[in-house]
Amino acid sequence: MSQATPLPGDSPMAARLPALAVACPTCGAAPDALCTSHSGTRTRFHDVHQARTAAHQEQTR
Repeated sequence: MSQATPLPGDSPMAARLPALAVACPTCGAAPDALCTSHSGTRTRFHDVHQARTAAHQEQTR
């Protein structure tokens, strides 16, 4: 299956989130990579998993 990609010139909102600095414990996305759906078939362009946000907050304390 192919993952949807943003249109040329569009930057996914999630690409600006500081939580991308850490790996996602929920979906396994590497640092600087967007999260995927729980099934791994769709890219989450607008947000990241709550666990990733929490992991980032814990790391930056």
